[in-house]
Order: sequence, then structure tokens, then C-alpha cells
Amino acid sequence: MKNSTTRDAFFAVIAVIAALAPFLNKAFHIDDPLFLWIAQQVSQHPADPYGFSVNWYGSAMPMFSVMQNPPLNAYYMALAASFFGWSELAMHGAFLFPAVVAVLGTFFLAQRLSDSPLLGALLMLFTPVFLVSATTIMCDVWLLALWVWSVNYWLRGLELHNYWLLLLASLLLAAAALTKYFGASLVPLLAVYTLVQDRRLTSRLLFLLIPVAVIGIYEVMTKAKYGQGLFSGAMIYPWEATAKAEKQLSGQFLTGLSFTGGCLFSALFYAPLLKSQKVIISGIAIFLALLPLFYLGIARGLTWRTGAAVTAEGALFATIGIGILALAVADVVQQKTADSLLLGLWVFGTFFFAAVMNWSITSRTFLPMAPAVVILLLRRCKTFAHHNGLTLWWPLLPAALVSLLITTADCKLADTARLASKSFQNRFRNQPGKVWFEGHWGFQYYMEQWKAKPVDWDQRGIISSDLLILALGNTNVSRTPPVPTTGPPEQVNYPQLLLATMSPEMRAGFYSSIWGPLPWVFARIPPERYLIFRVE
Repeated sequence: MKNSTTRDAFFAVIAVIAALAPFLNKAFHIDDPLFLWIAQQVSQHPADPYGFSVNWYGSAMPMFSVMQNPPLNAYYMALAASFFGWSELAMHGAFLFPAVVAVLGTFFLAQRLSDSPLLGALLMLFTPVFLVSATTIMCDVWLLALWVWSVNYWLRGLELHNYWLLLLASLLLAAAALTKYFGASLVPLLAVYTLVQDRRLTSRLLFLLIPVAVIGIYEVMTKAKYGQGLFSGAMIYPWEATAKAEKQLSGQFLTGLSFTGGCLFSALFYAPLLKSQKVIISGIAIFLALLPLFYLGIARGLTWRTGAAVTAEGALFATIGIGILALAVADVVQQKTADSLLLGLWVFGTFFFAAVMNWSITSRTFLPMAPAVVILLLRRCKTFAHHNGLTLWWPLLPAALVSLLITTADCKLADTARLASKSFQNRFRNQPGKVWFEGHWGFQYYMEQWKAKPVDWDQRGIISSDLLILALGNTNVSRTPPVPTTGPPEQVNYPQLLLATMSPEMRAGFYSSIWGPLPWVFARIPPERYLIFRVE
């Protein structure tokens, strides 16, 4: 048995490396530069990770007011860079490690809660939200890795009455909270599980005070350093931003369901293995009921053919999302165990945070629920598949194919910014005036590499003979030049695949629902467009 577990775990590691190896040279994308800049700051000033300013929203702001994540991920990056450098290949290579750790953590958790460790690990690997997130250098995969191992050691520590394992789980929980603040939600999750499991107050709950103390120390230290507590500031930020955005809760909830289903799209392929035909019929009815809601909400301005495709995908994603939430409820109702309650609260807690507490929904906030959803699927389908002579392995193939295609499209989009910047560098680096640009994310990183400057809306400094480049598909772009120009702009287009993670025209917003209520879309994707203006 032990040899079999070791072999399967080794196979899971190989699968992670094989799946991510083609994307190791992916361009830095979305918020990757923020983490890079903090890591570079850490490498020079380890005690002051946020002690600099950045133009990310159109004007220079202190980094601690821009970055809403704690710095532990950046310390890991700085350590890796001290050995391997700051290149894309070096950074993505370093992030293979947390991806492997997360998949192995899911492996052992699935072994405990579903008796299908290898399938659970591979199915988690081939969910779109994990595979895409694992090709970034943001903090989300590290959070997931620390999360699943904290849960693993806590459950094992309770079972064996081993205080050392409980201490280790608490330290990993504290590290998770210092990687991404959402990691702190493990404290109430594990506390509730312990109370239900032991059916009484127990001294073992005191171990959960360790991460609470660590968060408190971090709050005091950052307030002394930056004039405000960064943990409390990050907690307040989503509520303030939501109030400013004036989002309708119903629309936010529907978008959250769409992101849940799209991020965990692999669950769809297990629908034929569900126990009851009533579930399938109910799913079809829900899908049909959602079609008019998505058509009225997202198809405006699209052609009939494109609008129909986008509407159908949105309704399908939301139907899968509803099915995932129903799966968590059904497991609690039927099993009535502490384990089922853990999985249910894990899924619903993540959904509530990702879909309700944030002014902009992003797929990465749904990532922590992926292991729980995978385990729930396996628990639900296993008995039915066994009784009917079916295998749970066949849905893994289409799940892997879809996830790899989505990740390839995201890689293509990221590489567009690097290619465009390189082209502009070759054309304009010797021109007499300065080169300015609007657009951030990876595009900003690559443009600043050759000394092009982001437009500062407070202090523009643009003069005659300067050049201005607008990345129309990017964030914080004015769409029209902020200064007089000599004539119509030159437009440069970069074609995309028939699938996109970010496309406002196609209502896809994997990294921000401001772009649209779909995490990804399969349709005819417009090209990425750049406008080049010469200043008058």
C-alpha cells in the first residue's frame, strides 16, 4: 500500500511538471509585475517590502495602497531570484514548486476524504482556475499549497492526538495568511470542524490562536511602518470599493455563479456519472432558465451569432456553479459528518468571499475551493460508477484538454504584451522625444524595461515630438489621447486564438469581472489593439 501511494504521488508530481513545462517562458501578466517589484524591493530592503511608489492606476501611489496582498510570496520570489535570476523562465520555474506542493496536498487530502488520491490530484491540476493560476507568479497557488497542507496536518493531528502536527498546521495557516489575507479564514473553518468533530470545547483549539497572534503582530508592525495596518486595510478595501462601484447584488451573485462554473469547468464532465437522472434534468431546466438572464445582461452590442454563443456559455457556467454549490449541500445532508461539513463550509465560504465581498470578481479568488470541489465530486460519483461498471478516469481527458486550451489562450494574451513592447522598442527607442504609454499589467513591465514611461494623469510631462502608445485592451486606459496629437493614430493589431480569458468585447474577464461576467469564452476573439499617437 505504501509503495502504491509513493508511486501515485510521484506520478502526480510528474504530471504537474509536464502540464506546466510548456508555459515556463510565459510573459509576465496581469498583476505579476506588482509581485516582481515587491520581490526586487525585498532583495534590496528586506524589512521594507512596500517602501516605494508605483504608477498602476494612472498616477504614482505608495505600493502599500496598491498591493492588497501580504508579502510572503515576494520573499519567496526574492529567494529564488538570488539563485536563478529574474527572468520569466527562472520565475515560472520557481513556481513549479508551490504547484507541486498544492497538487500533492490535494493528493493526500483526497486519500483521506475520498479514497481516490491520484484522480483527485490530477483532476485538481486540470481545472482551468488552477492550471491558469499556476502559470502566473502571483500569490494564489502558494496560498492553495499552504491551505491544503494546513488542513491535512490539522485533520491528522486531531485524529492522532498529536500536538506537533497541530502546531505545524497552525504555522502553515499563519504562513497562508501572510501569503494572501484570505488564508486567515482557515481559522474559523478549522475551529468549526474541531468543535463538530469533538462535540465539545477542547484545548486543541488554542493552537488556532497562533495564526491570530501572527496576524496581530503583522498588523502592528505594518501600522508602525506605513501608518496603517495592512491587514485591516485589506479587509476594509473590498467593502469600500463595492460601495463605490454600486454593484447590484443579484448581478454580482449571477457573475459569481458563472465564475464558479467556468473556473471549475472540469466538473461538467462528471455530470453523466451523477447518481440521479433528476439531477441532469434539473440542470437542463436551470440552464434554460438562465439563458434569458445572460442574454439580456451580456449580449448587448454583440452580433446575434456571437451574442448567442456568449449567452449559452454564461448560462452553462452558472448552471455548473449552481450544481457545485448543490453538491456541497447534498454531501452535508446525506453524510452528516464533520468531514462533509468541512467541505461544505470550505466551498460556501470561498464562494461568499469571491462573489459577494469583492467589488470585482476574479477567478483567482475561487482557486481555494478547487480541492474541496474535486473531493466532493469523487465522493458523489464513486458509488454510482462502481455499481455500473464505469470508470471515473475518462472525464479527466476532456478536462485536461479544455484546461490546457484555456491556459494556452491566456499565455497567448500575455505574450502579446511582450511582443508589442519589443516591437515598439525596435521602432522607437532612438526617436528624439520620449515614449509614453497608457496601460499597465505585463505591458507596463515590458515597456518600462526599455525606459518608456507610463502617463501620469496628475503630472503628464508630455511635450511636442513625444510619442504616446495606448494599449486599448489593457487597464486604466483613457481610450483617447490626453494631449493634442498630429493626426489619426497608427493602429497595430495582434490576433488572438478562438478562446480568451480577457476580452471586454466578448465579455470575458478571468482576472476581473469588470471585463465581463465570464471567466473565459470560446468565440471569435477580436485582436489586441495598440494605437500610436505623435504629440502635436
